[in-house]
Amino acid sequence: MKFSGGCLAIGFLVCALLSGCDKTDRHEAAGGEDMASAGEPIRAQVLSASPNVQKVVFHSDSLGRDMKFNIYLPPDYNASKQYPVLYLYHGYSGNEDSWIPGLGVDQAADELLREGKIDPLLIVAPQIDNSYGFNSESNGPYGDYITQDIIQYVDGHYGTIADKKGRYIGGLSMGGWAALYNGFSHPELFSKAGGHSPAVFMDDWADTGNLKEWLYPTDEIRKQRDPYYLADTADLSGMSVYLDSGDQDSYKFYQGAEALDAKLRGRNVRSEFHLNQGKHDGAYWSRHVKDYLLFYAGK
Repeated sequence: MKFSGGCLAIGFLVCALLSGCDKTDRHEAAGGEDMASAGEPIRAQVLSASPNVQKVVFHSDSLGRDMKFNIYLPPDYNASKQYPVLYLYHGYSGNEDSWIPGLGVDQAADELLREGKIDPLLIVAPQIDNSYGFNSESNGPYGDYITQDIIQYVDGHYGTIADKKGRYIGGLSMGGWAALYNGFSHPELFSKAGGHSPAVFMDDWADTGNLKEWLYPTDEIRKQRDPYYLADTADLSGMSVYLDSGDQDSYKFYQGAEALDAKLRGRNVRSEFHLNQGKHDGAYWSRHVKDYLLFYAGK
């Protein structure tokens, strides 16, 4: 899939923003360690600047290949205990390093825990490539990878609350769309969903190349995929939703986020929308990482 406008590369996250290009000056790899659970090896690389972060490579049955995720474990993590899990998805051109360590969500969690403002949780930041996180003939079954493979692996190898009440999903830009799409499509899996500058388009597709034709090839498929339309039919009665955007977002995603929030509220779904000062960039998201964590895990 190609997009016109090199400055865009649909641009939701150009590499210089958050693709991990590269924050390793703060978080250089310090070698790996192998752990075993239920007889299955976990290939994990511990990042030196934050001993509570591991990079894990695991095999996705849905995609038929190895994939990566970074996972944050709270201080004093005890595998015999059960923790809620937050899954955070990167934007276009990003990767598993975009949230952790890119935006410093691990450090923000440490700070909020020390201040007693959030409950301990696991944070998983997976690789989803440029897939938008749905099952696609051209890209592969990324929706199954998100809702089946990753969850099953994390629940099977870490101390988690392995049900809806302890499972949250969120993301930024493309990853925000993916989080809302998968959260709304599988409300039985998640109790909280967040779209941070989510790629919820209204009618402005300028400079996005063939994105609309690929993402929504027909009106009927759009109703099945677009979080804005899924909000009409999905049973979200047990879900809380957080939406936000910068008021200078170059893709005007504040329009889609605000419209989605209004629709959710109209259906009596617990939803909140925050229009903040800022653009569609790493500086905006890094300023609000703590706000996001307070939504997902605040006391």
